[in-house]
Amino acid sequence: MTGKTTRSINLGGVAITITTSDRTTTDLTVTRTTGITVRGPHTLTDDDARNLVTRRKDWVYRQLTALHEQAPTNPAKTIRNGETFTILGTPHTLRLTESGPRTAPATIHNHPENGPTLDLNRAATSDQDIARRTLIKLHADTANKWLEKNGARIIRIARNSDIQLTATTRTRSHTRWITRRPTGDLTLHWALAQLSTLHLRELLHRTLNLHSIADGHELDHQLRTLWLGELTTGPQGTRPDPHTDNCPTCHAHPGTLHTNRCTVALCALTGLQRCYCHPGTTCLTIWSGRWPGTDECEEYGFYYRGVAGRAEPCNATDEGATHDYNRLYAECLWHPGQQRMVLPN
Repeated sequence: MTGKTTRSINLGGVAITITTSDRTTTDLTVTRTTGITVRGPHTLTDDDARNLVTRRKDWVYRQLTALHEQAPTNPAKTIRNGETFTILGTPHTLRLTESGPRTAPATIHNHPENGPTLDLNRAATSDQDIARRTLIKLHADTANKWLEKNGARIIRIARNSDIQLTATTRTRSHTRWITRRPTGDLTLHWALAQLSTLHLRELLHRTLNLHSIADGHELDHQLRTLWLGELTTGPQGTRPDPHTDNCPTCHAHPGTLHTNRCTVALCALTGLQRCYCHPGTTCLTIWSGRWPGTDECEEYGFYYRGVAGRAEPCNATDEGATHDYNRLYAECLWHPGQQRMVLPN
C-alpha cells in the first residue's frame, strides 16, 4: 500500500484518528484541531494505536491540560438554565426565574438538596447589557461582603489599619486585578469574586507583600481563566451541532475527554462536578456535546418554569419550560457504569 490513509477508532468513548503512510516509525500527537492522532506505517493496527494511547495516557492528559491553559482568555457565558458561574471558588448553577414585586435581579443560594444556584430574573435577560451589569454587580457585592468580613484581619497582618479594601463594578479592556490608590486603599476587580477564598487571600497577600499562603502557579492559572463579562444567548433544549458545539470551558470536541481542570466536567466516579475531587486524572469524563444531565432531564420529564417568582414542575410542552437539573440531582443517582444519572429502583 502506498500513499496516506486515515481512519478513526474509539477507546473508551474517546475518538482517536489513525493516519498511516510510508513512514517506518509511530508517534502520537494531541492538538486542539485534530484531537488525539496516532501516525505510523501501513502495518499499524487499531490495537497497536489503542495500546500506544493507553501506555501514554498520563502524557495525553497533560497535553489536554496544556491546551486548556492556552485557551483564549475571557471565556463567554451563555444565558441559559444550567450554565455555571463560579462564586468564591464554588460553581453555581444558573436558574432563570420569573420576576416578582420584591425579587432581587440576581441572588445566590446554597440549597441543602439542590446545591449552589444563581437565580437570575428573566426580566434582566431580555437585554445582554442589562444581564451583564446585573451579574457583574452580583459579583462585586459578593466580593465586598467577603472583604467586610475578612479584610480587617488581612490589614492587621499588613500593619496598616488605614487601608480600605473595596471591589468595583467598573470593567476594563486591560485588566488590573487590584489597583492601589494614592491613599493606599486597594480596589479589587469584580471578577476576583470568582476566586476561591484561599486564592483571593493569596492575591491580597501578594499585593501587600505579605507571606504566601497558597500555590502561586495555581492562582495565576485561575486569573487567566476568569469570566470577564462576555455573554452569549442560546436556544433552550436544542441539540448542538456536533461539528461546532465544543465544551464552553475547555473546548473539548464532542466525544473527547474534558481537560483536567475543566469546571464543566463531571466526576466519572460520583457524577458531581469534577473539581479536584480525586487525585490525578482517573475520574475524567467525556464531553457529549450537550450540557451534563440534559438527556436525562428529557428522558425523565424533569422540567420547571417560573411562576410568581417561584419554580414549579411542568411538562416539556408548557410555555417557558426548562430542564430541571436540580430535581435531577435530588431524585436520581449516578451510575458509574452507564456514566449518567438514573432513577432509583
